[in-house]
Amino acid sequence: MIKLTRKSGNSFELDGTTVLRIRETRRPLDHDLGNTLINASQDFLVMEEASEVAESVETELTTLHLFTQPYGAPVWVDAKSAKGPMPTVPKHRKDGINSALDVGGKRQYVRETHTEVRDIIQAAHGEVQPLPDDTFWTQSVEAIEEFLGGVEDWDSDRGVEHPAPPEGS
Repeated sequence: MIKLTRKSGNSFELDGTTVLRIRETRRPLDHDLGNTLINASQDFLVMEEASEVAESVETELTTLHLFTQPYGAPVWVDAKSAKGPMPTVPKHRKDGINSALDVGGKRQYVRETHTEVRDIIQAAHGEVQPLPDDTFWTQSVEAIEEFLGGVEDWDSDRGVEHPAPPEGS
């Protein structure tokens, strides 16, 4: 169990093996309730720094892996719980998105390449997907998934520093 602190000063314990993702909080995306967001059986906002939380979690969850969010900040993901690499629509790559993986039923966009994501997930015995390419088929599958509901993104701005406004606005 890992001991953590809420903004109120109250401490609590978290089973590190339940962690799916860890990242620094960002304003205004996250409420000002802590320095780090932990996605596990529920979401936790804690005062400890993300790197400190990740170091503690890694003692219980050896498959926790450091990735890079599109805007350059670190994000730690349980690679064993991940599925990927997932195809990304080429237009998204301009924002630093080079690949994506799914964890906890949501999509995490990263700077790492499809090959790097695949190798990390494979080493952790996660669910490895074929390497995506830019063929018509891959683009069509992604478009169909988005049309039918697709997978929700972990971060509403996909982790890019200056997201483009939604099309049509």
